[in-house]
Amino acid sequence: MPTFAVFALALCLPLAAVAGKTLRVVGDNNYPPYLFIGPDGKPQGYVVDEWKLWESKTGVKVELTATNWADAQQRIRSGQADVIDMIFRTPERAARLDFTRSFATVETDIYADRDLTGIADASGLRGFVVGVQRGDACVERLHQAGVSSMREYTGYADIINAARAGDIRIFCMDRSPAEYYLYRLHAQDEFVKAFDFYTDRFRRGVRKGDAATLALVQQGMAKITSQERQQLHDKWMGQRVDLTGYAGLFKTVASALALVGVLLLAWVHSLRRAVKKRTRDLRFLAHYDPLTRLPNRHLLLDRINHALAQPGIALSVLLVNLDNFKRINDRFGHPLADQLLQQMAERLQALAGPIDTVARLGGDDFVLILRSAEVSQVTALAEQARQAIAQGIVLQGEEVFLSASVGVSLYPHDGEDGVTLLKNADAAMSRAKQDGRNAISFYRASLSAQASHFVTMGASIRHAMQREEFELHYQPQHCLRSGRIKAVEALLRWRRGGELVPPSEFIPCAEELGLIEELGEWVMRTACQQLASWLAGGAPTLRMAVNLSARQLTSPGLVSAVQTALAQAKLPGDLLELEITESALVGSEAQIGATLEAIRALGVRIAIDDFGTGYSSLAYLRHLPVTVVKIDKSFLDGAPEDSAAVEVIGAIVAMSHALNLTVVAEGVESDRQAAFLGKIGCDLAQGWFYGRAVAPAQITGAL
Repeated sequence: MPTFAVFALALCLPLAAVAGKTLRVVGDNNYPPYLFIGPDGKPQGYVVDEWKLWESKTGVKVELTATNWADAQQRIRSGQADVIDMIFRTPERAARLDFTRSFATVETDIYADRDLTGIADASGLRGFVVGVQRGDACVERLHQAGVSSMREYTGYADIINAARAGDIRIFCMDRSPAEYYLYRLHAQDEFVKAFDFYTDRFRRGVRKGDAATLALVQQGMAKITSQERQQLHDKWMGQRVDLTGYAGLFKTVASALALVGVLLLAWVHSLRRAVKKRTRDLRFLAHYDPLTRLPNRHLLLDRINHALAQPGIALSVLLVNLDNFKRINDRFGHPLADQLLQQMAERLQALAGPIDTVARLGGDDFVLILRSAEVSQVTALAEQARQAIAQGIVLQGEEVFLSASVGVSLYPHDGEDGVTLLKNADAAMSRAKQDGRNAISFYRASLSAQASHFVTMGASIRHAMQREEFELHYQPQHCLRSGRIKAVEALLRWRRGGELVPPSEFIPCAEELGLIEELGEWVMRTACQQLASWLAGGAPTLRMAVNLSARQLTSPGLVSAVQTALAQAKLPGDLLELEITESALVGSEAQIGATLEAIRALGVRIAIDDFGTGYSSLAYLRHLPVTVVKIDKSFLDGAPEDSAAVEVIGAIVAMSHALNLTVVAEGVESDRQAAFLGKIGCDLAQGWFYGRAVAPAQITGAL
C-alpha cells in the first residue's frame, strides 16, 4: 500500500481500535517544569499529566520513561520507544524522525561566568570550551556557528556543577531549565546570560515513516480541551494574577500622576539607555579592537590561557604581519589604510579550519590561534592566510597587492603561557622578515624547513592541476562467484616529469591546503566520464568506486558535485560508489549524516573503506546509509593460515550480510586468500592477485 494511503488510513482509524495497546513515550528527565524526577524518584511535570489526559482520551495505555536526553534519543532510534517528547526538529533528526505539530516555544541561551566579559555573540565563543548536554540541539547549532570545542555532560545540573568547578566557563542551555537549576543550585549569582542564542519549538517525534503512530498521537492531543490545558499550565507554570478589580483605582492614580510621571520616566529612560550604552561600549573596548572588531591582546591572552588550562591541549600561535604596510599608509592615508585592515581582518576570519581565534594586536599585526601542533596543519593555515592577504584590493581606483610574513610558535615546546607564545611567534615573524618577507617561519628553525617543503609541494600541486598532470588509474574488483569484473576503483596518480609521484606524498598536502575539493571533483567527473565511455563501447555493467576525503565530506558543495558528475556523464546514480574512511567520520557523524542521506537519495552507493580500522564501526553501519563494507587489508594478512584472522573476517562478512550490505575484501595477494574469501561468502575482492591499478586502456581489454 502506498505511504500516503497508510497515512490516510491512520487518520481515519478509530482510536478505540488501538485500545489495549501500549504507547511507549520517552523524554528528558531534567527539564522542569515539563518533565523531571520528583523527590519520590518518579517522573513529574506538565508532560506526565498531559500524557495521563491523552491516555484517558484515547484508551491507549501510555508507558512514560523519563531518562537522560542522550538515552532518550537512543531509545527512539533503536525502537525501544514509539514517541520522543519535547524535541526540536533539526536537519539531522529530520532524516530519522517524523514530527508532530509544534506545541511550545523555547528560548536557548549562552551562559557565562560572571567575570567573563566580551561574549556578545557566537563569534565570541571561539577559543572557549562550551558545555552542552549530550544529544542536545545546541551541539548542532554550535557547529553551524563555527564552534567546535564542546564538552558534553549527561544533564543540566552536571553542566552547572562543572562550570562551578572551573572545568568550563561557558555553557549552552534552554532558558527554563537554566533558570531552575541556577536557582536550585544557588548559582544564579555566579553566571549570567551572555546572549540569546536561538529560539525553537518543541514537537513530538516518531520513527521515520511511522505514520500510524504520528496520527494517533496528534488525534489524542487534539482531544485535550483548552480548559484542561489551562489547568495544566496553572498547575506547573503558575496561575495568572487577576487585577480586574483594581483597574479603576489604578486608572485614577495613573491619571493623576501622568503629567509629571511621563516626563520623569522619559528622562530616566533616556539616562539609563545612555549609561547602558556607555557601559557596553567600555566593555567592548576593553576586549575588542574598535577598528576590526576582532579580539584585542587582552581577550586573546585570556583565550590562550583558558585553552592551555585544558588537559592534553595542542595549540599553535600564528602572528601574521602585513609586509610594507607603512608604504600603503603613507601613500593612501590613514582612512584608506584602515579600510584595508578591515578587509584583511574579514579575509582572515573567513579562513577554513579549526581556528579558535582571530585577533588584532594593533598596527598591521594579526594573530591566529589553532588547536593543533601538527606542522602540516599549521603550515596549511599559514599558507591560507598568506594566499588570502595576497589577493588584490582596490584603493582609490588602483589595485594594490600585499604579502604577509607569518611567525609560528607551538605549545608547549615554544612556551607554556600566552605571553611567551606571542613573544616567540613575534620573534619567528621577524626572522621571516629578515629572510626576505612573504614567508613562514617557525620559532624552531628546524620546523621552518618542513614548512618550506610543504608550501613548495602545494605550489607544485596547483601548477600540476593547471598543466593537467594528474591522471586516473583503475583497479578491478572481481566477483568471487563468477570471477568477472563487477566494479573498478579510481585511484589518483600524478605524473611529474615522466615519473609517478606516490599519492602519500601529495594527497595529505592537498587536503591540508584546501586543494582536495577541486581535485576530488575532477576525479569524480573524470571517473564517471570514463565509465560512460566503457559502457558506450559495449562493456558489461560496471560500478565506479571513487574515494572521498574528510574535507570533501564536510564541503557544502559535495551533493551538487555528485549530481553534476552524474549528469555530465549521463550515468544512473547506482553505478557510482563513494568510499569514505571511518577515520573521516570520527566526531563528525552528525554533520555529514544529512549529506550522505542526500547522496544516497540520488541512488549512489556508500562504502565504508578500511572497515574495522576506525572507531564505532557498528554505530556507523546502523546510523549512516551505508551499502558496502570494504575489509581492510590488515585483516587479510596471515589469512587463511591465521585462525584469528579467519574468525574476524568471517564475523565481518556474516554481520554485513545480516545487515544486507555488500562486502569487498581489499589487498588480496594469493589464490589461497581468494579461495578462502569465496568459501565464506565474501562478494567482491581486489588486490595484486587480480591486478594492480592500471591505465584505462588496460582495463578496457580486460572487460
